[in-house]
Amino acid sequence: EFLAQRGRWSVVLEELRGRDADLQNSLTEYGVNLRHAQLEFAELQTEIDSLKSRRNNIDDNQVRIRAALCDALGLEADDMPFAGELLQVRDEERDWEGAAERILRNFGLSLLVPEAHYKEVADWVDRSNLRGRLVYFHIRPVKRGELPGLHRDSLVRKLSIKPNSAFYDWLERELAHRFDVACCASQEQFRRETRAITRSGQIKDPSGRHEKDDRHGIADRSRFVLGWTNTAKIAALEARSSQLQGRVDEVLRLIGKVQ
Repeated sequence: EFLAQRGRWSVVLEELRGRDADLQNSLTEYGVNLRHAQLEFAELQTEIDSLKSRRNNIDDNQVRIRAALCDALGLEADDMPFAGELLQVRDEERDWEGAAERILRNFGLSLLVPEAHYKEVADWVDRSNLRGRLVYFHIRPVKRGELPGLHRDSLVRKLSIKPNSAFYDWLERELAHRFDVACCASQEQFRRETRAITRSGQIKDPSGRHEKDDRHGIADRSRFVLGWTNTAKIAALEARSSQLQGRVDEVLRLIGKVQ
């Protein structure tokens, strides 16, 4: 009877050891998920706090680089706006907002450096570790002249340039040259046009190259960079932050249950 009892408990002991290993694996997995969620939550809060201190939609990392540049050179941020601070999709064209954000994102995150500050900005950028990526344009005085003709469905027609901006003429010309892309409501038109974009963000250029980048949702306002108000972006980030807090709370509950 003793040997039989010992045999039964040996089986139970092996089962308990296996369960303990499973629980330890779960605990490790929950711990990793918790750290990732907490890090993402902290980054979101930093971005939200940054947006609440200003009115534009530019990513916090880019704003920090400009702030460091301005502090070092004694310049004002308003003297060197990001292109996205001066552009937004017209209210009546909101159906195309996601597509416009997708094709204009890199341009919108570009810094506009006027002639008067170009030399010192170029010197500072060259000798500094930016801890990030910066694209900037050297803005020379532009003489107003006839603009190139735009496609009747051009993306440029769906954009507004901030009135009274010192960069208005330059932006108007750059948009006409860079983003005269046909906004296609149908695949038939998209196949027919040389430079085109669809509402879902598929892009084609004259070389025949096509691209559609769905790593982020086309309607994800938390990634938008255009516009001179950021209320909608803050709301989107706060909604995501709330969801993330729910994930953190759930993981903490699971960890407590395992322990």
